[in-house]
Amino acid sequence: MRATTLFSGTVLLALAAGSLAACGSSAPPEAPPAKTEPGVIAFAPGSDELNAVTVLTAKSSPLPVSADLNARLVVDETLTSRVGTPVAGRVTQLLADIAEPVRAGQVLATIDAPDLGQARADVLTAQAVSAQKAREMARSRVLFQGEAIARRDLEAAEADSASAAAELERARLRLRNLGGGRGDSLALTSPIAGYVVDRQLNPGQQVSAGQGPLFTVSDPTRLWLLIDVPEDAAARAKVGEMVEFSVPAWPDRTFTARVTKVGLAVDPNTRRVQLRAELANTDLALKPEMYARARLVTDDGRTAIKVPNAAIVEAGIKSFVFRVEGPGRFRRIPVQVGERGENFSFVTAGLKDGDKIVGEGALLLNAQMTGN
Repeated sequence: MRATTLFSGTVLLALAAGSLAACGSSAPPEAPPAKTEPGVIAFAPGSDELNAVTVLTAKSSPLPVSADLNARLVVDETLTSRVGTPVAGRVTQLLADIAEPVRAGQVLATIDAPDLGQARADVLTAQAVSAQKAREMARSRVLFQGEAIARRDLEAAEADSASAAAELERARLRLRNLGGGRGDSLALTSPIAGYVVDRQLNPGQQVSAGQGPLFTVSDPTRLWLLIDVPEDAAARAKVGEMVEFSVPAWPDRTFTARVTKVGLAVDPNTRRVQLRAELANTDLALKPEMYARARLVTDDGRTAIKVPNAAIVEAGIKSFVFRVEGPGRFRRIPVQVGERGENFSFVTAGLKDGDKIVGEGALLLNAQMTGN
């Protein structure tokens, strides 16, 4: 009985000692962030939470009249030329590649085209026939003056000469329309100066007459932005208005364009009207066929604070942002959002120019403030 009691006491002491040791080895729980007043959250200098917070400066920008719209960048068709071949043949030489600058009249490729050789032969034949008919007409006129032939024979000779001259002109025009070069070699030339933005042929490739564009030459420093505007927003689209847009390739940049054309018809499948805006692309950052998200911007003087969507937190039907009030000190303030975009939104009330607000990290602050 005594042994059992001693054993039980030993076990209890051991358990107690183990519990004390475990308590001594675990780190003390972190202190919650200090809340000096309702709606304010503060952290001590050097807190880990501050490393996850990005501070931005609020800045006004024109208030858009629409939410983000689907858009697509294309080449400026007034500065673009598509080069094809009028005859069938085989590519023998490739003299220009994608992204290379070219001059107006520069040869892009040469094609071995038997039809071109036939056209040259037709010109030579027509020249010979025309010269012969011209000599026969001259002899007929001399004979007619000497009353050796009838007027009917002279008129027939004159008609034959005119017909041969017309055939020669037709052969020359056809040869000119087929392009330059020597013999059977057809030279594909660029009608304008610019850059090769597309090439659809390779050395040795067989091409056919009327085949789709083999080269596309354009000036990529000027582009068009095609915007699909919903039917109910078409009335707000006007020529001369500014457009802001962004592309996935440059998420941190905002580009601008100006509306130059508004479609006159609604697409029956999408119920949208297409707008065309023009823009400068001097640094060549934008590429044709890029997709974009665009928004129409009014020119009526209305402005709003443009903030990233990461800065806005939602609580029910209300929207909030965190304004910086001092080092490590943030106040949650209500704001009114006018327009929402895919990456940015526009705050129409609650902020002013120059306010310091939290961008990335706003959700973290809100979770800690609400205890979620």
